[in-house]
Amino acid sequence: MSKNTLIPTTPDAASYAAEAPRPPIPDVDVPFDLIEVWLKEARESELNDPNAMALATVDPSGMPDVRMVLLKDVSPAGFTFYTHSTSAKGQHLAATAKAALCFHWKSQRRQLRVRGGIHAVPSETADAYFKTRARQSQLGAVASDQSAPL
Repeated sequence: MSKNTLIPTTPDAASYAAEAPRPPIPDVDVPFDLIEVWLKEARESELNDPNAMALATVDPSGMPDVRMVLLKDVSPAGFTFYTHSTSAKGQHLAATAKAALCFHWKSQRRQLRVRGGIHAVPSETADAYFKTRARQSQLGAVASDQSAPL
């Protein structure tokens, strides 16, 4: 194995022992209650984008594809994020209606993985969200050819 000095070494047993003990995961009746607690903790400790999550989809040839998106809402109904329907992810989701998500909160040394079926939000909901975006973001979304090479 090569020695790549850019990749940090794996922590040793002493490094783990030096950390403060982690509290046990609370026993909850509704998993979304725990997710809300973890998101709140991430908002308090993550430097940037505590709502960032990796979204994995599958392309028409069966190859996985992953990219970062931002969580916009969470409830027992599911996890909400927005994308343009003509983007690669939008096309993948329309074709398979399945996805996987992974949150990684480095400051918490915690991750959450989710997978399952998906469905589009009503167009009125998507339109209402779009109106809340900064004008520059709106212009960029309208002017760009989603997922196409420049």
